[in-house]
Amino acid sequence: MTTVDDQRIAELLRSVPVPEPRVDLGRAVRDGRRRRQRRRVGGIAALTVLAGVGVVGAVQVGGTAGPPAPAASTLAVSPAEAGSATPRPPVTCQAEWLSQPAGGPVAVANEVDPTGRHIVGDIGTGQEDGLVVRWTDGRPVVLPRAARHAAAVNASGDVVGTNGDGTGWLYRDGKLRFLATPPGYDAVLVQAVNGRGDIVGTARRSDDSHQAVLWSTDQPQKYRMVGQRGSSATGITEDGTIVGTVGDRPYRWTPQGVGAALAVPDGYPRASVDSAHGEWAIGMVPGGQRNGAVQMLPVLWNLATGAVSLLPFPGASGVAGNGEVLVVDGAPLVVSPDGTSRRLPGRPEVRATEAGTYLAEAISDDGLTVVGAVYENEAWRPLVWRCKR
Repeated sequence: MTTVDDQRIAELLRSVPVPEPRVDLGRAVRDGRRRRQRRRVGGIAALTVLAGVGVVGAVQVGGTAGPPAPAASTLAVSPAEAGSATPRPPVTCQAEWLSQPAGGPVAVANEVDPTGRHIVGDIGTGQEDGLVVRWTDGRPVVLPRAARHAAAVNASGDVVGTNGDGTGWLYRDGKLRFLATPPGYDAVLVQAVNGRGDIVGTARRSDDSHQAVLWSTDQPQKYRMVGQRGSSATGITEDGTIVGTVGDRPYRWTPQGVGAALAVPDGYPRASVDSAHGEWAIGMVPGGQRNGAVQMLPVLWNLATGAVSLLPFPGASGVAGNGEVLVVDGAPLVVSPDGTSRRLPGRPEVRATEAGTYLAEAISDDGLTVVGAVYENEAWRPLVWRCKR
C-alpha cells in the first residue's frame, strides 16, 4: 500500500455521493448473502468454451467512456482520511511462485478457494491442450486430461469446470466425474461450487435459449433447474445464495429458489453479475464504445442491503468475503470497504515493469491470498500472493 494509492482512491471515492439502495431492503436481507471477469489469458481455448454456449461478445474492460458519470461506490474513504483514531493493522504481502508440473507458455492460477488453501489453474499453450492443475498447500496435482478449463474450487478441494464441447465436470477425491446435461439442452457452462457441494452453471440449447442449473458434488448426475427460461447462474455463496441474470437484469436466488432482481446503477440499462462471496457480488455494466468494442465497467453489490455502486476503477477481477475488491489497474491492487488499499508486490527477479506484467485473478475470503500470474519473456508463470495482518 502507498500513500499515493490511498490518496487517489480517497479522491475517487469522495467525488461521488453515497448511493441509496434501489431494492426492497427487507426482501434483500431475507434473501441472504456470495469470475468473474472473463479471463484475459488462456486465450482461444477459454473463448471457445464461452462461445459454445453463446456468452462471448466484443467487450473491453475499463475505460472512461460511458453513459452518465459513475454513480457512487459503497467503498468508504480511508480511515486516515476520515480522521479515525483506530487505523487498520498493516498488511504485508509476498509473491511466491507456484510450481509447474507440466510445460507450456501459458501457466496461470485462475481461482482460489475461500480459505486460500486450494488453488486451481491451467498450463498449456492457450489452446485446447491445456492441463488443469490444483495446488493444495503449494503441492500440485495434475487433473486427468479429460478435464479442461477449471472454473472454481471449494474448501474441500473439489474442482469444477467445463470442457470445450460444453460438458461439465467435477474432480473430487482423486476421481473425475461428469455433470448431467439436462435433456433437451446441448451444452452447459459450469461457473462455481461452494463448501456445501452446490455447483451452479447454465444449460443452453442450440437456439440460444438457456436456463440456470444447480448440481451437487454428491450426485453430479442429478440437477435442478433454477429460475426461468432466459436465466443464467454465475456464482454461489457458502450459504447457497445463487447470483446470475435473467435476460439482461442481474438476479439472485435464495437457497430455496426464490428469485429477485438486483439493482442496476442509475443511468445504465442493464448489468451482469460475475461472482459473489459472503455478502458481496461484483459484475459489469456496458459503457460506451471504443475501437468497436463495448467498454465494461465494474459494479459492486452489497447483497445484505441491496445497495449497488459503480466502482471508480478500470475493472475488478474478484471480491473477497470480507468485501475487499481485487482491482484491475495495470498492477494488482486490493481495495478494502473502508477505502484503504495495498499494492501487491512483484518478484525481485522479474525485470519487466510495464503495466499488465502481473495478473491477479482471484482472492480468498479473508483477502490474504491472491492468485494469478506474471508475464515475462513471452510466457505466463503462475503466482500466489500470501499476505499477513
